[in-house]
Amino acid sequence: MSSVFGEPGYAPLPDGRRLHHVSQGEGRPVVVLESGLGASRVEWGLVMPALAERTRVVAYDRAGLGRSDRDPHRRDLERMVEDLGHLLDHLGEDRYVLAGHSLGGPIIRSYAAAHPERVAGLVLVDQAAEDLDIYYRKDVRAMTLGVQSVMAGLAALGVRVVPAELRRILALFPPDMRAEALAEMTRPSEFRATLAEYAALAEGFARLRSSQAALPPVPVTAISGALSPSKVESRVRPDLVASHRRLVEAHPHGRHVLAERSGHMVPQDEPGVVVAEILRIVAGPV
Repeated sequence: MSSVFGEPGYAPLPDGRRLHHVSQGEGRPVVVLESGLGASRVEWGLVMPALAERTRVVAYDRAGLGRSDRDPHRRDLERMVEDLGHLLDHLGEDRYVLAGHSLGGPIIRSYAAAHPERVAGLVLVDQAAEDLDIYYRKDVRAMTLGVQSVMAGLAALGVRVVPAELRRILALFPPDMRAEALAEMTRPSEFRATLAEYAALAEGFARLRSSQAALPPVPVTAISGALSPSKVESRVRPDLVASHRRLVEAHPHGRHVLAERSGHMVPQDEPGVVVAEILRIVAGPV
């Protein structure tokens, strides 16, 4: 099945599942994009074309999202990192530039810490930060799981659930991208996959926080959104940005960039900022 997001393909996994991916462009190093919680390849629709002018770029759907097979295993951080590793093995390159948005940040950081020889650079796009208490608070987790369960239930009954933030983001896409994204992102399976990712989030983050795994000595950019469009985000935003700064300031090749016109959704609100930082690493030392 074709995709307006790029040339489609499937990576076979050892347990028989398949991960769907799309690619654009030619060249090396290959850039691989890791999406946020409950998000598929479509998150990168405004970023991929500009990257493809300089090198090959690949985005994929994690298990249960987009066109990838669901995973009967618990969807914890380690499982997601394992799947990413199989995808990279399938793509067949020696080293990659990895970019991850939100939850994608801890996923690619975990992979880089375990496989430093495979990573040429990292771009962390408003990444989720495991050192923030909000990911572990029982009241926040209960409320979020409840909302996600309700949305999954409504979708299963045939109600098209389109949250306001999703409507805003999709309005930024060209019509063909918007249509493909909307058709997939409102399916019951998407909400179930999102629920599965969030259900295991706190335990995976706790292990990551305690591991203190070191990143490889490669360029690492953290991009932080500067805006707080909601009351909830305004309470979290200062601590999140501070976490991003701490991470890169402790790294010998770290760099912090503020996306002045974005909140959390930097890949859609300011795709040019993301593209510029990825291509800076692709180009290598000046």
